Amino acid sequence: MDKDWKKIAEKLPLQPSDDLVSYVVSDICDGDALGTGMLLFHREPVTLAEPLKEIMCPEDWERRRQTAKHRWGARCTCTNCGEAFEAGYADGGIVLETGPDDTTCAGYAEPGPVSNVYLEGETVLCPKCWTAVEVTRRADLHKGRTYQVLQAEAVNVDAYTVVLYWLVSRHFDDAGGDHVLFLPHAALLIDSDGRLRRFRSKRTGNDVRDVVWLPCGRTRDPMQMPYYSWEATNHRKVGGWTLVHVPDLDRHTGEKTALKEYIVAGGCWPGAYLHVWERHPQVENLMRQGFAEAVVSTIDDTLDLANNVHDLCDTPPIPWVDWREVKPHRMLHMSKPAFREISQKHWRAEDAECWDRYRRQIPGADAMDFEYCRKRVGSKAVGQLLEMAAAGWEDLLPLPVVRYLEKRGSVKDGVQMLIDYREMLRDAEMAETEETLWPRDLLAAHERITQFWANHFKASYQLGFTSTFIRFRDLEWTDGELCIVLPRVEEDLVSEGKVLRHCVGSYGSAHCSGKPVFFVRHRRRPERSYYTLQINMNGTIPKEIQLHGYGNERHGDHKQYSHKIPRKVREFCDRWEREVLTPWFAAQRTGAERPAKKKQKAGRIA
Repeated sequence: MDKDWKKIAEKLPLQPSDDLVSYVVSDICDGDALGTGMLLFHREPVTLAEPLKEIMCPEDWERRRQTAKHRWGARCTCTNCGEAFEAGYADGGIVLETGPDDTTCAGYAEPGPVSNVYLEGETVLCPKCWTAVEVTRRADLHKGRTYQVLQAEAVNVDAYTVVLYWLVSRHFDDAGGDHVLFLPHAALLIDSDGRLRRFRSKRTGNDVRDVVWLPCGRTRDPMQMPYYSWEATNHRKVGGWTLVHVPDLDRHTGEKTALKEYIVAGGCWPGAYLHVWERHPQVENLMRQGFAEAVVSTIDDTLDLANNVHDLCDTPPIPWVDWREVKPHRMLHMSKPAFREISQKHWRAEDAECWDRYRRQIPGADAMDFEYCRKRVGSKAVGQLLEMAAAGWEDLLPLPVVRYLEKRGSVKDGVQMLIDYREMLRDAEMAETEETLWPRDLLAAHERITQFWANHFKASYQLGFTSTFIRFRDLEWTDGELCIVLPRVEEDLVSEGKVLRHCVGSYGSAHCSGKPVFFVRHRRRPERSYYTLQINMNGTIPKEIQLHGYGNERHGDHKQYSHKIPRKVREFCDRWEREVLTPWFAAQRTGAERPAKKKQKAGRIA
């Protein structure tokens, strides 16, 4: 047993490395991870110069100035450059004159054709340093505003490998000051027995360096312990950053942890990974033999997508690994040849999870057959086929479906098209024969059944449509160019399907049962069909089911008649899901759980 690990406390650094400081400072300059610079303003009276001043004697001009009606201007200070200047004042903001090259100019200005009003909270370019800053009333910062984030870095101290956690604190004051401090927060040490040990910092004086490191009894992941930051919900948040640069861990206690591989692969929760390694040391084998991305994405997605602190855990589960085994191919239930080839494919978490379900659901499953299907249609489509097979469509197994689609030249989006076709075929109670179940021309058969439902759809879902609209109406959004619109009535879906020539017209039941359909439209032409998006809201996290435009991006059997989803549409939907859908879903779930957790006072994750 390592009895000397506590002695290392005296040698733990009290200041971060130069690489970490440079990384943080550059991030502050390039992004908004620690808040954005501010343009502080307060109202003050101004007296404008007049031509009479030049011809009046000083005594008369002073009497005129004292009796003249004052106008309100704004005294501004930029926190980025520290420069102060005068601007015009508007109720709730400032007025800046616009130059000939559309740049902002310092000096008093009034609203007009050559000036712009910038309200509190809006972003403007500072006329002194030309950086983007947020217009902020100075009185709102009478107590200052502090943004904080944990920054982790791996270091070697003597023979030990240590993950140090620095609390990076950025404080804005009402005088325009912008102060950044690096405060020692915690440390995770790997002792010589392969056990994790934790230290915490204790302030002993007023100086940043007046800190001592104290050993702790518990080894909790410091990043999963809430800390203060102004912008976070309830001013409490978890998580942080990790410095990508990792020293050579050979001949140190972190040598056999594959910690460096985890961080280099983009891992942001080194403490959680080390807890996984402490419990399952064989994870090192997966990390070093081609499955680092899968392990990293599994751990990080579990923690990144947690809705509150109670969903976090020091040791995130990796369900697709058989921890009873030690050899990597046996841990994944593959043959050695299959493992050697697949290890070069850079699987992510969704690929590994899909393979685990594939081999559990299909007796005697071959990993190479799965990889063939995954490469052709993707893990998401393979998972959809497995769901269909489990729901009673025994013939919709991934391998025969992929081979069928290849023969028909319909591999692209063919899985979703086949699933939609099968569901509409069964709902229409048509005869299920070999010819109808496996049509020679899938696209033509899909269009026929879609048209049938568009013309003969009998069920009315109007009540469900109304309740669905009320439930999800807060998700309607625009970025100025495109917008997200919810269908109001069933006819909206039918019309969308007719115009875009796809099967969304038959999605009324799905729309009203937790898999709502959203219309992606141009903001200036919101009535014109463009793209159709469907989201599954029934899980622990919202998941995109499909996104399609005219004819599902396929206008015929020939290659030249198919196209990709425009990049602007894809990026718009990704932004909406990231900035609107995910926070809304988390808030809804937290609100639903709150009555059962009245005694728990911990805040939600930002």
